[in-house]
Amino acid sequence: MKSLGLTLHEAATVMKREFERELRPDGLTLMQWRVLGLLADKAPLTQVSTCSELNASAMTISDLAERLEATGMITREPDPHDSRAKVMALTPAGEARVAAVRAVAKGVYDRALAGVTPQEADVTLRTLTRIIENLDNAKSATKGMGR
Repeated sequence: MKSLGLTLHEAATVMKREFERELRPDGLTLMQWRVLGLLADKAPLTQVSTCSELNASAMTISDLAERLEATGMITREPDPHDSRAKVMALTPAGEARVAAVRAVAKGVYDRALAGVTPQEADVTLRTLTRIIENLDNAKSATKGMGR
């Protein structure tokens, strides 16, 4: 029998691969989509906040922001409260791209969840969320102990 960890990893890998395959014609990577989706839901955001939200490095987000800005999907402006920080927001072109990619994502999720009842999907989501919270809490507790 496969372990839970291995099965989670395989499921995430297969979903990521499928999603990236679907996005390839649009020239978007999964991480670029994650930035756009986050901005659609919570913009404006600083690059630092985006790093935290996506659990990504500052260098990764800076590079992604430059690329997305070059394509006209986002704007970056100096933060009025901190001149060292940049605030990102979607442009109208970025908003249109988010709408199109969300339709692609729905198709991927529909295929991934074929034959899974809404109740099973809900239990799975709650369980995975609990796993993440447990491990994040354990990481925070360990940091507080100087490790």
